[in-house]
Amino acid sequence: MSDNTQELEARVASLENQVEQLNKDLLDTQLDDWKARIDSLEVQMHLGSMEARDELNPLLEQLRNRWLDAQELLDKAGSAAGDALSSLSDGARKAFRDLTHALDEAVDRMKP
Repeated sequence: MSDNTQELEARVASLENQVEQLNKDLLDTQLDDWKARIDSLEVQMHLGSMEARDELNPLLEQLRNRWLDAQELLDKAGSAAGDALSSLSDGARKAFRDLTHALDEAVDRMKP
């Protein structure tokens, strides 16, 4: 194998590692954003009427559980390699979509 080929392979491997890290950073950022949104929704619920609290408490618990599931998937993805990382990342993205939908639904319920 020539030096040029080895150098290119090393650069490709480095770029692949950078892409994996960027994907993980993106998922971490999304997870942090959803945690902040959940916390904000919880504050709004506590400021709202008793009726709204009764309706939103179960939804907030569901959101917290989905957030924990997504966090667990992301943690597993961080320790996985190759195809396992891709599979776990896909699972985390699905969990994130579910979480986004649930958050949007909760926010809609809070609107007068």
